[in-house]
Amino acid sequence: MAFDKLTRLSGCSSPRIRTIVIQMTLTAVIFILVSLSDCQVIQEPPAVIVYSNNVSSDTGSLVIISCTVFAIPLPNITWTVTNQYGSTHIVENTSTTIITTSALTVQNYTYATSHLVICNTTENDTGTYTCSGSNQVNGSSLTVTSEEFGVAIRDVNECALNISGCRHVCTNTMGSYYCSCYPGYQLQADLRICSDINECLPNGGSGPCEQCCTNTIGSFSCSCHSGYIQSASGLSCNDIDECVMNTSGCSQNCTNTIGSYNCSC
Repeated sequence: MAFDKLTRLSGCSSPRIRTIVIQMTLTAVIFILVSLSDCQVIQEPPAVIVYSNNVSSDTGSLVIISCTVFAIPLPNITWTVTNQYGSTHIVENTSTTIITTSALTVQNYTYATSHLVICNTTENDTGTYTCSGSNQVNGSSLTVTSEEFGVAIRDVNECALNISGCRHVCTNTMGSYYCSCYPGYQLQADLRICSDINECLPNGGSGPCEQCCTNTIGSFSCSCHSGYIQSASGLSCNDIDECVMNTSGCSQNCTNTIGSYNCSC
C-alpha cells in the first residue's frame, strides 16, 4: 500500500522530521495433502522471513511498520511492544493506527498485510516490536511470531538546533522544549518572546523603591529626594543630617529635620 494512502487512512498529519517504513514478512504455510486412501492434513513448521533492522527515528516523526503473513486458512495479525513498561498488546488510539489490507490469494496461498502506523512519535514509542499471525487448522491453532526488532526514538534538541524560536533562554526536554526569560523580563502569550517588566508600576509608581523608581530595560533603579541618601540595599532612603556633616551653611545654630534642616541664631 502506498505511503501517502497509508498516511491518509491513519489520519496522521504530516511528519515533522522524517518517516521510517519497515517491511517484514512472516510465512506460515500449512500444506494440505490429499491421498486416495484417506485424507491427511500435514502441518509444516512455520517459516519466518523478516526484512527489517533496528531503526532510530526522531521525536515528532511518522513510523510505519508493515507485516505480511502467508497462511492457510487466512491469518489474524496482532502487534505487541515490549519497553520499560513491560510487554503490551498494541491497540489503536489517537496516535497509533492499525490498517490491515484485504486478504489476497496467490497460487492458493492466502496472505494479509498489517500496517502499524505511529503518528508524532515520542520517547514512549521506543521499544521492541513483534508481529504475530495466527489461524486454525482442523481445530488446532497455529501462531507465527516475527523476530523482535527495536525502534528507538531520539529526542530532537530544538535548542541546540536553534529552531525553538526562544528569544532569551531555551531549555530542552525529552520530546519538547520550553522558553524562559532573563530577570526583568516576562514571557509573552506566544511562549517565545520576552518583554520588559516595568517594576515601577506597583505602589503608585515607586515599585519596590521607598521614594523614586526609574524603569530601565530589563531592570530598574531607585533614587531619593533631596536631603536623603540611599541605604545599602539601594531600595530605601535615609535622612542626611546636614548639621552633623557640616554641610548646612548655618553660621550659628543648625537643627536637623527629616529630609532637611533649619538655621537659627
